[in-house]
Amino acid sequence: MKRHKESIEMLRYVCDSEYGIPKGCLCGGRIIHEVWEKDDYDTQPGKRYFTCKNYEADGFHYRQPWVVGVQEEIELLTNRVVEAEQGMKALSNLNNRCALIGG
Repeated sequence: MKRHKESIEMLRYVCDSEYGIPKGCLCGGRIIHEVWEKDDYDTQPGKRYFTCKNYEADGFHYRQPWVVGVQEEIELLTNRVVEAEQGMKALSNLNNRCALIGG
């Protein structure tokens, strides 16, 4: 029963940590860029995934669609840019106040 509970907890950690482009898997394996090719169409390159090198379909390894990872990473970077802009505006306002006090 304890081992089952640990497995459930580990699955939850894997699911919670899959956001953006993965840098490495929780098992310690490296992430590879996998292209799942279709034989039906030779004009479409197939689906792309970020996949753990040691991937097994047990839920303990990463296998994330490329599009989802890139979209989430863009959202993270966009939020960081917005925060940086707000910080720069705050510094500019502080600089203006210092100039008024000093001048």
